[in-house]
Amino acid sequence: MIRVGVVGASGFVGTELMRILALHPHVQIAYATSRSHAGTRFGRIAPDLLGVCDIELTAAPSDDADVVFLAVPHGAARSVLEQYPHLRSSIVVDLSSDHRADPSFVYGSPELHRERLRTARRIANPGCFATALLLSLLPLARNENLPPIVHASGITGSTGAGAEPSPTLHFSWRFANAQPYSVLRHRHAAEVTAALGTGAQLRFVPYRGAFTRGIATTCIVETSLDEHDLEQLFRDYYAPHPLVTISDDVPDLKWVVGTARAILHTTVADGVAAIVCVLDNMLKGAAAQAVQNMNLALGFDECAGLPLRGIGW
Repeated sequence: MIRVGVVGASGFVGTELMRILALHPHVQIAYATSRSHAGTRFGRIAPDLLGVCDIELTAAPSDDADVVFLAVPHGAARSVLEQYPHLRSSIVVDLSSDHRADPSFVYGSPELHRERLRTARRIANPGCFATALLLSLLPLARNENLPPIVHASGITGSTGAGAEPSPTLHFSWRFANAQPYSVLRHRHAAEVTAALGTGAQLRFVPYRGAFTRGIATTCIVETSLDEHDLEQLFRDYYAPHPLVTISDDVPDLKWVVGTARAILHTTVADGVAAIVCVLDNMLKGAAAQAVQNMNLALGFDECAGLPLRGIGW
């Protein structure tokens, strides 16, 4: 059994990681840290795992893990590695934004860097919106069909903002509401353009939605391909990737919430293509993708331990 550690186990992403790892067939949780809940059994933090994962949370990581997940806030992962240098002897999967532009880390998109991930010891997990947008544009970029300007929008649930309370997470604000934010300045746009490496400009407008989890994005691009050829391009590109599906129908969030999967749909009209992507921001957009990356790095089945059935009904 592979021993894994989770640094930051009591946040939204950390809790999702623990849920996956507790039931993973090839791993044992060596430790889980939480400065705010040290000394508490994890089953008290996630009651659905009471009696399933009752490991006691600690304030600091030990040195007996083969893989370490950093599920800490943006800006904190670098400090954790500096404070606990022994973590560098393990495979490190950073779910924050700290190392996504660091050349010593492999950018953890399996659909982009699968072969590099098989030998990686430092993995920077992509952002949630970045995952959806990258999946929407990769087939075009790799076939040199990506135009110089891409327009995109997307909506995310409240869990995308983390567990720390803020005015826009208050029920009275979120309910029956939606709001554009970080208009044309969302950090995931730069992350996507860097990963694509084509020089294309991504003009992205994200929205806050009145639901808890899930992401739906739409990318709009000019194209010379007809609808059949564009769909076939996507089907061919993602055929080797088990966690991405191309749908004939436009998907909704209930198809993917609770799963490690992303579902894409393409439409073409009047020389313009719309590429829709839906995924669970906490799973394919964060914790499940991190475990998928670990599976690849350790030579496990890519889908080992990952939830594949939606919880929409």
